[in-house]
Amino acid sequence: MARSSGGPAAVAELRSGQRSRAMLLLRALVDIASAHPALPGPLPPPRDAWHLLVRAERRSPAAVDRLLLHPPVGVWLNRCLRRLRGLESGDGPLWSAVGHLHAVAASAALLAGIDFRGAVPVRDGGVILPALGFARIPDRAHVAEVVMTDRKAAVVSGPYAVTLPADFAEEAPGWHGLRRLRGEHRGIVCSPYVDDLDPYRDFLRIRGPRRLTDKERQGWQERFDSAWRLVAQQREVDPRGIGACLSSVVPVPYVAWPEPFSASSPEAYGCVLLGGATDPLTLAAALVHEAQHIKLSALMDLVPLIDQGLEEIHYAPWRLDPRPLRGLFQGVYAFAGVTGFWQDRLRRAGSGPAGDAAAFEFALRRAQTSSGLRTLLDHAELTPMGQEFLHRLEERLAQWLARPVPSVPGRLAADLIEDHRMVHRMRHLLPDPGRLAQWARAWRERSEPPRELPGTSVRPTRTEALTRPALARLRLRDPEGFARLREGGGAGSPDGGNAPDRTDLDRVALDRADPDRAAPDRADLDWAAGDTTTALRRYRGRVEADPDDIAAWAGLGLSLPGGPARAALLSHPELVLAVHREVRTAPGTGPDPVALARWIGARTGR
Repeated sequence: MARSSGGPAAVAELRSGQRSRAMLLLRALVDIASAHPALPGPLPPPRDAWHLLVRAERRSPAAVDRLLLHPPVGVWLNRCLRRLRGLESGDGPLWSAVGHLHAVAASAALLAGIDFRGAVPVRDGGVILPALGFARIPDRAHVAEVVMTDRKAAVVSGPYAVTLPADFAEEAPGWHGLRRLRGEHRGIVCSPYVDDLDPYRDFLRIRGPRRLTDKERQGWQERFDSAWRLVAQQREVDPRGIGACLSSVVPVPYVAWPEPFSASSPEAYGCVLLGGATDPLTLAAALVHEAQHIKLSALMDLVPLIDQGLEEIHYAPWRLDPRPLRGLFQGVYAFAGVTGFWQDRLRRAGSGPAGDAAAFEFALRRAQTSSGLRTLLDHAELTPMGQEFLHRLEERLAQWLARPVPSVPGRLAADLIEDHRMVHRMRHLLPDPGRLAQWARAWRERSEPPRELPGTSVRPTRTEALTRPALARLRLRDPEGFARLREGGGAGSPDGGNAPDRTDLDRVALDRADPDRAAPDRADLDWAAGDTTTALRRYRGRVEADPDDIAAWAGLGLSLPGGPARAALLSHPELVLAVHREVRTAPGTGPDPVALARWIGARTGR
């Protein structure tokens, strides 16, 4: 997996491990639930469902495997076990949550084609049959029955009956079948469910069925097909392995910044949550990213890679909040896959905007991966296999780091690496108050500060959205659109300027970053354009107007020429900001930010 990122054979081993894990969890749930005083409620005992699963497996092992590896079943198992152990509060009655086991068993029996009759819980106006679909029940019953006789199946509740079609994926009166997306390129196929039905499909929260309209589903199909073509074309991350491990895509209403929302979870093997529409390249990169997470999570269930220090938190170059070492391990592997994807796109794109955009993403992702990998090698207590895994990954990464990229994409990527680190340090690192006071006193008295830098502690605090990455992408992908945006004057244009096109703003997604800002700040536009002289002047104005504008302080560091002031902001931005806060008495009364940074830089020698 470290060398080739996991092909079909590796994924088959991971799936086998996940099946064993699901069986253990399922047996634990049956045992705990069978002894619980509040169960089974109006449903049969949990062991009845277990026996039905055994019958189904004897007839069709593949049918039970399909249920055990269905991502929402994994989510339900983990949530239900935590609830039974008092570790999680519930949504709805306990008997209904545990009784979902009967629906799992019914689905397996239906797929196996055996005759049976079994009670199942009703929720959200119907009966969910995992991996199959949703039967709407018009009455207010809490329990219904699933019946299979001579390969004819129905969901029955009192006088109502929903007859299931022979092909469960089809639509029928009262029945919504679970549908699939399909992507194929040169014989490499990926066909995950597009799950809009299962209450456990979204591992972040339980949600009722929300059927996609025909137009919405068609939009998802078109985007997925285009994205899959790009995934299947590249060879840095085995596309057959990606196709084998992606089993469901779940449309969710979440948004993220500065990139579209996507997520996966160790409890939902094979599932990817995706928020909103995006272009095929971004979606393809997200699929690679989440597939890497899915594979590594499954591997870490089988093989311990990291031993001690899981509670430690460290800087993650792809997130503004500190991350535990296990999360850092996940991020390194995921972004190694994304780096490989963009390396392949760079090789194919040639010159022009497409090539510049691919070069930027490649340079940015390889630098982020390298930084995270170094933190793991320096701080994590790795098992022997964990060390071998990361060193093999390091060998791959060394080849990518040696590849040259054009100057403008390379400069923007390097700047954004520094930008992210500065904002993180200013947001999360708190200098020791005693030492900080000595530095502030030395500034006031024009004396020499202490020889040692103040120690820092990590403080949990809110993160913030950064606009500069989106502007860099816009400049490279759409130079004309970026030029129109810059000509429009940006936010706060004193002369009113020409308003930028709405499409330009949508590309930057500024409404997600800051709903109150109608256009990007002019200093950020100048930085993205490479006009550091003008950007420096405007960032200084922003800091003087709002000394706590962390993004402006970071922009100042990016725009300064080489020297002590730039070195101080790149290396110790939290100290520069903290001293500035310490010595100023009111907004507008603090020292000149560049002069202060120069003074600190000259004394730290860094």
